[in-house]
Amino acid sequence: MIAGKLTSSRTTIWLAAIWLAAMISIAVPGLLWWLPWSFFRTPLVVISGGMLFTLPGLALLRWLHPSPLPWFERLAYAASLSCAVLPLILLFSEPIGWRWNGLSAWLVIGGCAVLALWPQTSAIRRIAPASGNWRQAALPIQPRHHLIGWVLILLTGAACAVRLFLVRDVPLGFYGDSYHHTVITQLLIDHGGLFRSWEPYAPAVTFTYHYAFHTIGAWWHWLAGIPATQAVIWVGQVMNGLSVPLMYLLTAQLTNSRLTGVWAAVIVGFVSVYPAYYVNWGRYTQLAGQTVLPAAGIAWMTLIDSALQPQRSWRSLVRPLVLVIIASAGLVVSHYRVAILAICLLVAYTVTVLVTAWPIERRALIRFLTVGAIGAIGTLLLALPWLWRVREGQITRLTTNLVLNNSEASNPFSLETVGAAFQHGLFPLAALGLGSLLWRRQLGGIVLALWAYLAWMVANPQLIGLNGQGLISTFTVLIGAYLVIAPAAGAGIVALFRLIARLMITLPRHAATALVAIHLGSGILVVGWGSYFQATILDPAYQLATPADLKAAAWIRDHLPPDAAIFVNGFAAYGGYVYAGNDGGWWLTFLTGRRTNLLPMAVGFEATNPPNLLQIIREQHQAIQQYPIGSAEAAAALRSLGFAYLYNGPAANPPDEYLDPAQIDATPLYELIYRQDGVSIWRIR
Repeated sequence: MIAGKLTSSRTTIWLAAIWLAAMISIAVPGLLWWLPWSFFRTPLVVISGGMLFTLPGLALLRWLHPSPLPWFERLAYAASLSCAVLPLILLFSEPIGWRWNGLSAWLVIGGCAVLALWPQTSAIRRIAPASGNWRQAALPIQPRHHLIGWVLILLTGAACAVRLFLVRDVPLGFYGDSYHHTVITQLLIDHGGLFRSWEPYAPAVTFTYHYAFHTIGAWWHWLAGIPATQAVIWVGQVMNGLSVPLMYLLTAQLTNSRLTGVWAAVIVGFVSVYPAYYVNWGRYTQLAGQTVLPAAGIAWMTLIDSALQPQRSWRSLVRPLVLVIIASAGLVVSHYRVAILAICLLVAYTVTVLVTAWPIERRALIRFLTVGAIGAIGTLLLALPWLWRVREGQITRLTTNLVLNNSEASNPFSLETVGAAFQHGLFPLAALGLGSLLWRRQLGGIVLALWAYLAWMVANPQLIGLNGQGLISTFTVLIGAYLVIAPAAGAGIVALFRLIARLMITLPRHAATALVAIHLGSGILVVGWGSYFQATILDPAYQLATPADLKAAAWIRDHLPPDAAIFVNGFAAYGGYVYAGNDGGWWLTFLTGRRTNLLPMAVGFEATNPPNLLQIIREQHQAIQQYPIGSAEAAAALRSLGFAYLYNGPAANPPDEYLDPAQIDATPLYELIYRQDGVSIWRIR
């Protein structure tokens, strides 16, 4: 009988894979041809990427989470942990002056492989899985769950393939954030680790920006030689694809239902606009934080459940506690704002557990409070070298101003952003799922609702009379709301299928098999449609640096002197605090080594030389842009500030650019020296 079930499961998996491939090939023409060709063309990139995103986390789990986990859940957990531990390795290698390269990176990955595959001792095997007061911390493993595992592998592979296919011809990351992400990644590569000087790209003298995302890109470069420009894009898209298994993992943990987790994975990978749309903004560091968040959240949930067990020994909590500290410190250096959202999740979970488990035995409560305090203090101590370093830049000053002062800064959000978060019917599904969880006394529903409420209050503290508005933007919360929406909507879909199952009770004995077929068939149809949607999500309006800009940059390197200063399109951003670019001219310092009037936007968080550099840049722009570009006054201001050339690229976002080719061409003050594919370069006479 067992053999028959296994054979049936294998047949189901193969049929599902074939139908899924057929649907995706129709939805995304060319993908199934591109995929094997890409692998055979760059096998080292693919293999090293797979090792990079799994082996460090598997090594941690092997020694710090010995409790039984299905293989697919262990892989998902490991992917999240890998993104947390690699930046910590960079952090603690800096004080000893270690400079990373390909050889040392491969040695670490090889060491992780040894640690991950080391045979378990009998003492480790005897450690029992933790179980909580209101849910099981470790869901029971049954033969049919291997089907779920392979379905999850198929979903993850499909999501990653579609996302990578989407950017196969993208030379540089989209929009403004991609520029400073590429610069930071390149600086990590050039310095062999953390750095302070941003030269030759900017006169900044500190580095305090959250750096986990850039670390993964640098490590991939050291392993496979990927250039920083492509590493930023590929790491971003892989992390985007990893939202599929990680959403499954977080949902299954909160709802105690693997099936709900699978549907949440389908939603976040193929139905939801976010996080897929991040590729248009280069919003990769927030995505990195939300990649690490599931590992940190699950580690804390497991520790809390274990500590509240009446018969749990102190010794058995040591390993979960160490895992909590590592995952949490990794989250701190991944994204500061997402770390605060993770605290909201932790508070929501803790409150829910304590209220529903009350009264709690005094000994268990003391143990819970003690390990919680140790976990928090341990996280701060592990992240302390980085937090101490953060004092050097502007982040501490900016944060202090927001927290201590009654800020009147606006924290707007558009209905378009809200609509995108709930697009494709996710609002009714999420409402149904949340109601279903509460109706069935699945207290994960309370956790999700409370988490959403706390996140909204943190972003809008003025609603309850507190300072700190702007510390976390409402926009950040809304585009990250899929972390709550997808689990709730997954529960809504399962509730609908549960209703169908009740209607099928009177049908023949094969109703259970039919229900599985309905789940799989519906999922394949959704994934097929969602693949088409995801493959069209790239918006060319956000592409500032185009192939034409790359061609022009090559011309500049060959024809303009190394000390040439080029004025490019720029506009005041963030209330005039920094200036950002409208087109590919923003990338010229990185691509050509020539000075421009713009800096990477993240420099606004750093100390600079001179200290008032941002003010100087504002004054320079104001001195020039107060006059029309075709006027003699504008040309005189440009010359007085040392600029010898003008650059206008084919992109325009925002569209109101200062450099107007018609005005410039109409005056003898400038000489056209290059014009091709929408790029124009003039010499200032």
